[in-house]
Amino acid sequence: MGNMLDDIRAEHANLDTLLRILDEQIEVFAQGGRPDYDRFQDIVLYFADFPDECHHPKEDLIAQRLMEKAPERAARLRGLSVQHEELSQLTKNMALIVRRVLEEAELPRSQFTRVIKEFIESQRHHMRMEEEYFLPLADEVLSDEDLAQLGEEFSSRQDPLFGEQTQSHYAMLRDFILQSEPSDG
Repeated sequence: MGNMLDDIRAEHANLDTLLRILDEQIEVFAQGGRPDYDRFQDIVLYFADFPDECHHPKEDLIAQRLMEKAPERAARLRGLSVQHEELSQLTKNMALIVRRVLEEAELPRSQFTRVIKEFIESQRHHMRMEEEYFLPLADEVLSDEDLAQLGEEFSSRQDPLFGEQTQSHYAMLRDFILQSEPSDG
């Protein structure tokens, strides 16, 4: 297992890729078009699965260690787990609204757009705080030994979308991501 902090940074980049796709899809919707609701559903499923079940608990574990080693400097992180719970609720709200659209329920376009945009902005704001404060603090305070010990305490569950082996449910989304990446040519 690599350095947990590097893993978190890579996971943030992957999450940002999914947020970009949501942005593109919500723009199609705002222009009066029909977004790819299956893609929405796959992204919602992913956010309910990997970040909630693996990524955020890993960050919470690191934050706890930071509070033990540098309590004054880590005081700002005391609300991190609460933020993770709030993001989880936003994911559930997004899942509900996407499901309602797929079931062809009557739903104002503005409500759908608002829920998706709130989710995107909240995720980006949260990751920005982690990239600008949480991860640099962890880089500074935690030793290689701390990170190795935390890595042993945490399961090595593979990312079902961006990991070495994509789960079959995410195959279409993974293919879309790979096709939409700019080529280095």
